[in-house]
Amino acid sequence: MPSKREIWRELRGLRTGVAGPARATAERRAVFVAALEQAQQFTEAAESAGPATRPVQIFYALSQFGRAIAAASGLLGQDEWRLKGHGIGTRNLDASQGLALVEVVPAARGSFSAVARAIGAEPLEAQRPLALGELWPVVPEAQTVPLRGESGMPAMHFSPGGLVHRGDELWCRLSLYPVPREVRVKAESDRKAVDAFLASYPSLKGWSHTPDVPDSVLWHDRGNGSAEELEVFLPSSLTLPVDADAGRIEALKRSTLYRGPSDAYAFPALGSMTGPVHPLLAWWAILFGLSILARYEPASWAEIIDIDTSPAANAVEHLLDQAIVVVPHMALIAIKEVAGR
Repeated sequence: MPSKREIWRELRGLRTGVAGPARATAERRAVFVAALEQAQQFTEAAESAGPATRPVQIFYALSQFGRAIAAASGLLGQDEWRLKGHGIGTRNLDASQGLALVEVVPAARGSFSAVARAIGAEPLEAQRPLALGELWPVVPEAQTVPLRGESGMPAMHFSPGGLVHRGDELWCRLSLYPVPREVRVKAESDRKAVDAFLASYPSLKGWSHTPDVPDSVLWHDRGNGSAEELEVFLPSSLTLPVDADAGRIEALKRSTLYRGPSDAYAFPALGSMTGPVHPLLAWWAILFGLSILARYEPASWAEIIDIDTSPAANAVEHLLDQAIVVVPHMALIAIKEVAGR
């Protein structure tokens, strides 16, 4: 991954080097460069702050990045690129029962759904509450320090191998990690447990345990006790003869590339979504929820981040530390992608 310095150097270079609508239209360009400047200042403020105020600054950095993305996107026309309102709310802000139960609620309109359209992603289901515990494992970096009470489907690293040829069929081999340990335990007595788990991942549609013995399950022990690696096979549309790397490339097209061309993940669908959640939207929803708690429930937030007494404090500190680098990097990738459409 690029360093923080490299990310910001490239972001600053976009102030004069961006392509697309933010270069062609004076109004869009003005918003684009001003939003990037504010995003940088908010990020620098967040880096200098402690967890008491950091979620507010880093969320507003992300919000300004959203304005830059919208200004640069060819998918938003006329005044649609001018973001208005958060487009997401909160519910159940009483965190006394655990931070994982605090909920965010996407709206049909506003900045949140507009940014989704700007990057060509499916918006999160409007008016469906999402608990922070459901969203937390969707963020790859958050998995290192889990949030107590989290209950969602994790983003799984998507590692494609080669092609397997069986009769007239070709299959792409891939490994998925982390699969929660309880899925493997349940699968020992329930043949459909893995099927039910993977049904939440649209990019894995059509998968098979193995092309030879469809009911067999290939687990690989990673040694940490709480998660497993699962090997599955995706049907291939390729025909023989094919290049040795063709299966890997085809499989990668089914994944979501996160922070690099080989940083591939299978992200789950949330609610009634037909496709996988975009990681930028997952980060946005979590940081919005944390920022609202910090701003409007300061006493409760102080208890949540008390590292001596709160079981959530370490997970929150870790997520906010990661956000300082990950949020600008995701914004950089998004701007370059939408400006080049």
